[in-house]
Amino acid sequence: MIGFGVSFVEFVLATFLPIYIGMFLLVALSNATRVDTRYLAAYALGLLFWFFFDTLNDAAQLDVNQGYSFDLGQISLVMLFVMGFFLFTLLGGRFSSKRENSTSKNSFPFLLTLLVALGMGCHGIGEGIEFGGLAAGTQASTVLDAIGGIGGGIAYALHKLLESTIVIVVFIALARANGLSFQKQLRQTVIVGSAFGVPSAVGEILGYYVPIASTWFYAMGAGAALFVVLQEIRPIFAANKDQEITYSQWIKISVALMLGFLLLYAAALLHS
Repeated sequence: MIGFGVSFVEFVLATFLPIYIGMFLLVALSNATRVDTRYLAAYALGLLFWFFFDTLNDAAQLDVNQGYSFDLGQISLVMLFVMGFFLFTLLGGRFSSKRENSTSKNSFPFLLTLLVALGMGCHGIGEGIEFGGLAAGTQASTVLDAIGGIGGGIAYALHKLLESTIVIVVFIALARANGLSFQKQLRQTVIVGSAFGVPSAVGEILGYYVPIASTWFYAMGAGAALFVVLQEIRPIFAANKDQEITYSQWIKISVALMLGFLLLYAAALLHS
């Protein structure tokens, strides 16, 4: 067993340092180069495609290999996936959609960014649970030995750095649209980074002291990742405010996206 204090401090450092390096670096570069946010969004979507695939695997692909078992585990995973999507999507729509029958946007850009950070952070609870449980039960004397050596540590740090840039791309697009100064962007990035990293720290505490299934949080995180996909698509296909959608349209789009996913998931169950 590795002491809780040691495991928690090392895990928090390995989580937050890469997060802030990735976020601050991209904010600084985007302000220095003024690169088109559509290209940043395309880059973030590339990361998200792998992130979604990886997180869905961590959620054991919602027990698709069990067929129509309808056991509690399968039902729980599917429900958490759907809940993760709609919890963030319905709130995010309120922050980002224009009012019905109005040309003005009902815009809460900073709150929307925090929601994206929390959505991306959901899977971090599962990672923290796994790390905390490993630290509590390992025979290794150091954290690095417990996770497979320096390669495992570098891999985790790189994941956090790259995932953090997915979040900050949404922030950069919203910051430009609302005319935020570089100094204000830097201050708000501190809060955005905390919102992304804190769920991982909470998961580590839970995992160290409480035996709990990490797959539940990966399922919720995979659902939330689809919400983040919708936010990354906006800068590409909504280049000006006239193209912004209403909240009712946002709900219909969200329902259609989830319906498409669940229909193909249902078909995949028949193969098992």
